Amino acid sequence: MSDTSRRHDRADSRWLFLALASLAALLALTIAVAIKVVLFFDQPILSIAHTWDGNPDIWKAVSETANIPLIVIGLGFVAWLFVTKRRREALLVLVILAAVTAGSEVVKQLTLRPRPEAGTASGIPGVAYSYPSGHVLESLTILGFIALRLWRSAVALVLRVGVAILVIVEVVLVGIARMALGAHYPSDVLAGVLGALGALGLYAWFTRPGAWADEPTTKR
Repeated sequence: MSDTSRRHDRADSRWLFLALASLAALLALTIAVAIKVVLFFDQPILSIAHTWDGNPDIWKAVSETANIPLIVIGLGFVAWLFVTKRRREALLVLVILAAVTAGSEVVKQLTLRPRPEAGTASGIPGVAYSYPSGHVLESLTILGFIALRLWRSAVALVLRVGVAILVIVEVVLVGIARMALGAHYPSDVLAGVLGALGALGLYAWFTRPGAWADEPTTKR
């Protein structure tokens, strides 16, 4: 095996490690929330976030970027994969997104964590529980898929880096918005990040060179 192949194998293995480590950390955090462990960082960070809610309309607008616009982006990405004959990858994305969405709702029902009492977004219709943050989870998952696909392409490095930075900024702002509006605890946001990193790690692993979802189902 060449040195280049060994380096690729090590890099690919890191994606699987990221997925497993993130999901293990998410499991530990979920157990802590379910048994009502008081997490030391929740209240201090939440108190700081609530000092930023002077203009809730701004935070609501940021939060809304992780709703309908995100769905459109996700469906557009899947459609693009089909059009470019990456049908196995498109199927993988759909399966992971379905698992992420369903898993988030299952965890909410298992932990039954009420939303923070303070803030301007309490009592969100139809969604009584706060853990994990679905906005953060789905934002980082969908936008992360796109950033990773672009990173593996031949486009200019400055564009790849720029998109990666934009994704990070968007996810951070959505997380802050959800806390500033009183919709989530910091640990809810952390859980969303961990779940998304697990999803991204699995996506990267199954689309690595030579993996099942790397090549289209029909010849180019």
